[in-house]
Amino acid sequence: MSRRAWSAFDGLNQKPLREPIHLTIDKSGRWWKGEDFDDLAEYIRTLTAEGYPAERIVQSICACGGTVFRLEADAEEGCARRTCVGCEATAFICDSGEYWADAEPEPVACPCGGEQFELGVGFSPRANGDVRWITVGERCTRCGILGSATDWKIDYGPTDRLFDQV
Repeated sequence: MSRRAWSAFDGLNQKPLREPIHLTIDKSGRWWKGEDFDDLAEYIRTLTAEGYPAERIVQSICACGGTVFRLEADAEEGCARRTCVGCEATAFICDSGEYWADAEPEPVACPCGGEQFELGVGFSPRANGDVRWITVGERCTRCGILGSATDWKIDYGPTDRLFDQV
């Protein structure tokens, strides 16, 4: 079974960024690493800063309360589905279910081999407040590496329902 390539800042060619005092992202190695969801949210803000900045970042939380997931994604089609490691419930992220039949999703794996992640979804707004762009971010629960397996454009409105489909 193939594994989805990992997309992350490699820390080697990045510009210095303004960082809040609470930030615990470790940028010293090849991959940026974080300790918790706040670090993942800051990573998503940094990742999107020069394109469509994510102004709202929502943590994925299962109906059972779980916050650790396996992830399948298709970067070309722009869609993702999560599976809770606690209860095995699956859920599409945002509008991914509408594109899943045409997608070729693959399991996401960290460079360390880990396949369990905390997930956050960054929402970049249009001037009218509707969502313009979605970025799915991951933090590996084994080693802390931060990454983003997929992102996609939203070309319709209204989009308020997307905030509840994380």
